[in-house]
Amino acid sequence: MRQTNPTPPADRREHARVEIPLEVELEHPSMGHRRCRVRDLSPDGLFLEFPGHDLVPGARLRVTPIAPAILGHDHCPTVEIEVARIAEDGLGTRFANRTQAYLFNSFRQRRTTLEVGIDYFQIHLAALVTDATGRLLVVDDHGRWVFPGTFLVVGQQIEQVIRDMLRADLALELTSLEPPIATATLDGGLAPEGATLALFHRCTSQGEGDAGASGRFRRLRWLPPGRDPNDLVFADPFLRGLARKVLLP
Repeated sequence: MRQTNPTPPADRREHARVEIPLEVELEHPSMGHRRCRVRDLSPDGLFLEFPGHDLVPGARLRVTPIAPAILGHDHCPTVEIEVARIAEDGLGTRFANRTQAYLFNSFRQRRTTLEVGIDYFQIHLAALVTDATGRLLVVDDHGRWVFPGTFLVVGQQIEQVIRDMLRADLALELTSLEPPIATATLDGGLAPEGATLALFHRCTSQGEGDAGASGRFRRLRWLPPGRDPNDLVFADPFLRGLARKVLLP
């Protein structure tokens, strides 16, 4: 009978593995850019679900976590990894050095458990904030304009979440909140646990705002009513369309 090497139990590994829902983009001269799913993550490397490739142990790749631009996610670092082993369903890789490991692992801190309302179907609340003169607020998130927003956790109330977010991140006081004027659904791609429903609420606030209140955004800008926002670099065309809907009714 043919003998096979069983998969070593988790307690024999040097580092404990953590299951995470994460989609990444790989880059290598032999294949260009390809997307795949991370099956698990350890402090020193990743296992990538990537069958049907021509890579060999020792091959170097660049890997970038994927985050939908419409949500204004944190910056996604690109790091270098090396193929350590080949499996039927993918690749075992290690980070090229400690700096690469630190950059990747600092992108959204690794979780040891999944939380309802955070890791499964998520609801993202975006605020289309106007002031008493009809100006519309946009914020700079890593060089692209988005509407300020945050995720809703099970048990929280929408109005209070938006109020707290505007106060903490932008030093603004919410004065009114309308029902959503638009929605968007994102299927999570290869990481279905990341599926998101985005709700876009029009609201009003008091104050000029402070982009440095929490350090989350680089800067803010108030767009006057009647202005066409086409000259701004929005994170997604959908967001530009919403801005035009508010500014050019």
